[in-house]
Amino acid sequence: MLSKCLKYDLKYIYKVLIVFYLIDIVFACFTRVLFYFDNSFILHIIALISSGTTISFMFSIVINNLMRVWARFIKNIYGDESYLTHTLPISKNTIYTSKFLSSIITMFTSILVIILCIFIAYYSEYNLELLKNTLQFFATVMNSTTIKVIITAFLCLFLEFTTILQAGFTGILLGHRSNNLKMAKSVLYGFLNYLFVVAISVLIIYIIGLFNPNIMALFNSNINNTLTVDIVKTALFLGICLYIILISIYYYIDIKIFKKGVNVD
Repeated sequence: MLSKCLKYDLKYIYKVLIVFYLIDIVFACFTRVLFYFDNSFILHIIALISSGTTISFMFSIVINNLMRVWARFIKNIYGDESYLTHTLPISKNTIYTSKFLSSIITMFTSILVIILCIFIAYYSEYNLELLKNTLQFFATVMNSTTIKVIITAFLCLFLEFTTILQAGFTGILLGHRSNNLKMAKSVLYGFLNYLFVVAISVLIIYIIGLFNPNIMALFNSNINNTLTVDIVKTALFLGICLYIILISIYYYIDIKIFKKGVNVD
């Protein structure tokens, strides 16, 4: 049943999200073609406009991904569809897990599409060489490889957005336990949840820093002091671990709240 729930969740989310994917890819292609005619002032201006539109749709993809996932959650759990959802012969674990997996899958594909659009719009031998040199610089500085640098950057971005999604789920669950102003309270609780994640992350890092000089250097260093490679690598590794732990905790808490029951509109 999990696969069937996941299929319908993904279908609902991608129904709108794929439109933004296609629009961004089209504008990325326009940007790519128009920049070939850099000897024409008018076409160069149009290319810059197309480039700006491409970038704006990249942000729109992420925002609409977040909104669509949360909208599906509300509609399916608390809206008109909820009467069918809660009568299905499946556990609340399965229902919530489907929402959780759909959020991860769609955010993963959204980031991939954004990377694809950047490649389509701005790929050139010069830009590729510049990117290679930049990545190689960071790889050398961090005593790592280019692939590991790319994976680390992608993972940090992906986990950040996944944490935001989870904070939103928790906010919705808490907000809809109220009898009034459910949406307003959901937004408020979701925002407070995310602030809590940031605060608790800083606190945990600080506590670890009491026993690890490399981590404490993040708090003691200022703009006039250069952070060492070991400090940066340790901070990135710790950040990724914290994200994974916090997402797991949110998943556990959300299921506990969901199992207590919901107030269907």
